[in-house]
Amino acid sequence: MTRVLHILDHSLPLHSGYAFRTRAIMKSQIAAGMEVRGLTGPRQTGDAAAPAEGLLQEEAEGLSFFRAPALPSGPPGIREWHEIESLRRGIERAAQLWRPDILHAHSPALTGMAGLRASHRLNLPLVYEIRAFWEDAAVGNGTGRAGSLKYRLTRALENRVVAGADAVFTICEGLRDDLVTRGHDAGKIGLSPNGVDMAMFGAPPPRDDELAEELGMDGGPVIGFVGSFYDYEGLDDLIDALPLLRLRHPQARLLLVGGGPMDEALRARAAASPAAAG
Repeated sequence: MTRVLHILDHSLPLHSGYAFRTRAIMKSQIAAGMEVRGLTGPRQTGDAAAPAEGLLQEEAEGLSFFRAPALPSGPPGIREWHEIESLRRGIERAAQLWRPDILHAHSPALTGMAGLRASHRLNLPLVYEIRAFWEDAAVGNGTGRAGSLKYRLTRALENRVVAGADAVFTICEGLRDDLVTRGHDAGKIGLSPNGVDMAMFGAPPPRDDELAEELGMDGGPVIGFVGSFYDYEGLDDLIDALPLLRLRHPQARLLLVGGGPMDEALRARAAASPAAAG
C-alpha cells in the first residue's frame, strides 16, 4: 500500500480553506487505498513544547499529523531559512518513523523547499502542489509589494521548487499557465482544482422564506459568496457584473457573506452600483 506524507504549512484542527482542502485530499487518498499522514511546521505548533529532535503527533478528524518543533524568530531571511531546515529535519524524522513512499508538499514555497531538500536526502519522489503564489497573495491583501526584494526572492524560491519537483499540481489553469510562461515544463504540471463534496452536507434544508424576505431576496435567483474579502477574490468584479446580469434577470440578487480587508470598499461599491436601486 502506497504511503504519502503530506508536508503542510498548517492543518486541522485549525480551520481554514487550506486545512479543509488538505482534509479532502487526504481522505480521498485514503478512499483510494493509500495510507496518509501529514507533517506541519512552526506555524502550526506556535509555542508548543515539541522536543528539539522529535515530533509531536496529533489526531484530528480521523487523520494523523506529525508536528515539527517551533523555532524562535530571527531576522528576515535567516528566520525563513531556519524554518526550511527545521521542517526538513522534521520530514526526515517522520520518514524514519513511518517510511513514506511519496512526499507531497503543499505551498507555500518554504514548505516546498523543505520537501525538495528532504526528497533528495531520502531518495523519494516529490509532488508539489501550488494553491496560490503567496507573493501575489501578499500584494492582494496589502501585506506585500509587487517587485520588492521579498517578492522576487519568494518567486525565485518557488521556481526552484517547481524545477526540482518530480510532479507539480496547481489549483487552477491560471497558475499553471504562469509557470509555463516562466519556462517550466508543461508536461509535468497538472491541475487539481477545488471542489465540493456535496455528500458532506446531506439533504438541503428547506428554504427559509422568512430570512429571504428579511434580506430582500424573496424572488429571483441569488448568487452567493461565503469567504474572505480579499482583493484577489475578485468580488468587485462580481458587484460590477450584477447590473449586466439584471438586464436578463431583473430579480437577480448578490449576497456576500464574510469579512476582510476589502469589507468597506466592497460595501461602498455595492452601495454605488446601479443594481442597489433595484
